[in-house]
Amino acid sequence: MKKIVLMIIMVFLIACANQQPKLQNPSVSQFTLDNGLKVLFLPREKEGLEMRLIVHSGSLQEDEQQLGLAHFVEHMAFKGTQHFPNKSSFKQLEKYGIQLGSHINAVTSFNTTTYKLSLSDNEKAVNLGLRVLSDWAYHISFNQQDYDSERDVIIEEWRLRQGVAYRINSQLDDLRYQGSLYATRSPIGDLSIIKNGPTESAKQFYSQWYQPQRMSVVIVGSFDQKSMKKAIEKLFGQQPKGKTPPDIPELRNYKHYTSPLIKMIFDPEQGQRMIQVMLQKNLKKSLNTQLGFQEDIVDQLWLYILNQRFSLLVENQKIQALQGQKKSVLLDQQRQQYTFFAIPIQDNYLQAMQVLFNELQRMATVPVSDAELQEAKDNIIRKLAQQAQSEDNYTNAYQADQITTALQYQLPIISKKQQLYFTNTIFNRIDASQLKKAVAERLADSELRLAVIGPETDKHKITKQQIQLTWNESRSNHQLSDFPFHKKEIQLDITPLTEGQINETQLINSINSERLILSNGMQVILHQDKNLTDNVQIKVRVPGGQSIDDKNQIGLTAWSQNIANASTNELVNMSQLKQRQIDLVPYTELLFHGYEGSAPQNELETLFKLLYMKIVTPKFDENKFSLVKQNAQLSQNHQPIERHFLDFIHQKSFNHSERLIVDPKGTWNSFTLSQLKKQYQRLYASPKDTIVVITGNFDRENINQLVKTWLATIPEGDKLQSVTNWKDNQITPINRPLQLDYPYGTSNKTMVSIIYSTNAKWQYTDQLALSLLDYIINLRLRTIIREQHSGVYTIVFSEQLIKKPNAYYLARLNFTTDPKRANEIAQLVNETMDNIRRYGVNSEELAQAKQAWQVNYNQMIKSAQYWSNSIAQIATDDQDFTQITQQKQLVQSITIDHVNELAQQFIGKNLKQFRLLPKATNTQ
Repeated sequence: MKKIVLMIIMVFLIACANQQPKLQNPSVSQFTLDNGLKVLFLPREKEGLEMRLIVHSGSLQEDEQQLGLAHFVEHMAFKGTQHFPNKSSFKQLEKYGIQLGSHINAVTSFNTTTYKLSLSDNEKAVNLGLRVLSDWAYHISFNQQDYDSERDVIIEEWRLRQGVAYRINSQLDDLRYQGSLYATRSPIGDLSIIKNGPTESAKQFYSQWYQPQRMSVVIVGSFDQKSMKKAIEKLFGQQPKGKTPPDIPELRNYKHYTSPLIKMIFDPEQGQRMIQVMLQKNLKKSLNTQLGFQEDIVDQLWLYILNQRFSLLVENQKIQALQGQKKSVLLDQQRQQYTFFAIPIQDNYLQAMQVLFNELQRMATVPVSDAELQEAKDNIIRKLAQQAQSEDNYTNAYQADQITTALQYQLPIISKKQQLYFTNTIFNRIDASQLKKAVAERLADSELRLAVIGPETDKHKITKQQIQLTWNESRSNHQLSDFPFHKKEIQLDITPLTEGQINETQLINSINSERLILSNGMQVILHQDKNLTDNVQIKVRVPGGQSIDDKNQIGLTAWSQNIANASTNELVNMSQLKQRQIDLVPYTELLFHGYEGSAPQNELETLFKLLYMKIVTPKFDENKFSLVKQNAQLSQNHQPIERHFLDFIHQKSFNHSERLIVDPKGTWNSFTLSQLKKQYQRLYASPKDTIVVITGNFDRENINQLVKTWLATIPEGDKLQSVTNWKDNQITPINRPLQLDYPYGTSNKTMVSIIYSTNAKWQYTDQLALSLLDYIINLRLRTIIREQHSGVYTIVFSEQLIKKPNAYYLARLNFTTDPKRANEIAQLVNETMDNIRRYGVNSEELAQAKQAWQVNYNQMIKSAQYWSNSIAQIATDDQDFTQITQQKQLVQSITIDHVNELAQQFIGKNLKQFRLLPKATNTQ
């Protein structure tokens, strides 16, 4: 297989060399309208169309009286335009089955506002999409009533983010952007301006910064270039060129700091210790220039080697976790940041910093070995060759987003084949001494910004002075020697204990698959499809899961799986597996447990060996167990309040709810390694009760051999102790109404969770009909609660029929709102739901829901992961695989009466309402 990869690399390199490539993808055509608007086309054979409107203006372009208005303008684009009044732009698009959020979206950042449409290549949809984009560019209405109503929606968007993550990330942003205008230009803006600022200010921003010379349009997918160009010229060329400069670089200036910037971030709801190191500097040249691109490739090389060393330090227990981003991050077109993350052993922050700082200094003062350098080059080139080979399989959305990012940050717009050629050319010119020099220059040019993050109880563990002293000592240390550890190859030198066979092959015609019955009784289902886009998937599914845990040992199954997995991983080079896209992790559900993994076709043998090792010869390491337990204790003793609220809901909503909650004082604290080992041996002791599903684009003959070698040879364990089924622990909804408050919130928000539940009979067609009802209800709630009453930023309703172990109906409805409006909004929600229950939905809504379902279904079935999950679930249930292939027909046959009968039957049943309130709020 390595020879094949090398041959592929050579073919691509020769082809690119013959073409004398430039830093521009020849498949991407570009032109500029007379008014300065740039247009980029990437025609592809893949069905569907991606459209992007990039306005090269964002929150950085605001003045002091406009803080938050770039984001506000983006919101107003969806409220109404010249040709699409009253929110009709996205509502008309939704008739084609595309959904706000996943297919219609927009985002405001510091320097850009990007509008996204994902459409079918239907001519009507395409023309509508272009008209919508051009209206967003030039013709937003700014209706005063709409503007005033959207103020509260934006405030609710701000409110939704409040919590421990926001508190920490906002402080990280302060550190990252200190000394620049960015520090005071968060896109969410100034709430007082959002609440009270005049509409004219937003109009002024729109007029000044939404000008064609500051815009780009990107089209990717299946389309005719000639007609598309003509349509764009007609719709986007109408607006005259403006007077605002295309770019104002001074806005992006950073103050230079000679001393490190350090921030200590400790929070009572932060359950993990972490160090984030940022090294920032200005770019010499943009990355779309020859020099800038070369510097970026050099960065990828030294960061790759550094990350390899980090992995070895973790493996040798010098630090708990240590990782750097694979590439530098661009904060804007001219500012670059290298980012590193470290997790200390217990609370030893300073020791973790010393490890990280020393390795940075070592890279800058001691040349890497020739072997390290060559291996890094080879692996980067190999990965690029694989990407180049599969580039045609990339989605239109991915390609459109790549071009959009390139325009935002002045990156080269090149194909993977070109990237492979350029990278190989640059690598051929770099030796170890040059790489050392490059790293030294980067450290010398960079400013250190460092954050210590941890629980509030750690705030006296370390000081800024200690950190600065450690940094200075490391930077002045020129006596470091060669890196002391050497990479271990992936250690999978294992031989099956027996020989296995495939005893029987059965066709599953309904899903074009095969079922193999192995000599150990295991069943393997193969679904091969060359059109599936992701890596080959494997899913091992065994009945049992959390249900088999004794009441006094809840969590034993999950803990045994996690410790076996973590300990066994210590025997292999996990960083290499990750680089080779080999992934295999355990899962523990309520009724089932197992492993799920993926790998490229050429890495399947390694994936199968790894699975065999983890099931048959797992390790249980005392040190790993101790570390995992310490981390769990820290995490669970500092849980965010939202997690406590969820546990409170489960306790009050379900019978026998102890398996649904996180208990910091639970029996897991007293688990021993021998207990976990004994439990794990039970989990996979019965191959005949195990089902394995393999899906993707694989070679059938190769898979057969791997199955015989590594699955059919998994031995049977102790029959008396083996897990052969799940247990019914009577976890069922408490079917009675309830209203309770949880007045312990730490942010100025009220979270409302509404639950419906009742006994029910499970039917597949009912489940499909409920999925359509889901879509309709969410649209109704969005229209009434967000758009008409401005009460929330987002509101989510989901419902399902639970089949096992006991059939029942369960629905959840969640939203976050202003504590002062919580009663009002909850009443509106309940009135909306009651209206649907009493009067039902209409045929137009149902038709739109079916269209949206079809769009999502067409996307899902291209994924091997979708097939592995669906097949595994049915294979361990009633084995009626026609459910998968008949979904389309069944959905189309669902009637309005069927949907409304379910709405009447289930909505509002045994309504429970829970509210997480700020601590100071009166709960009466």
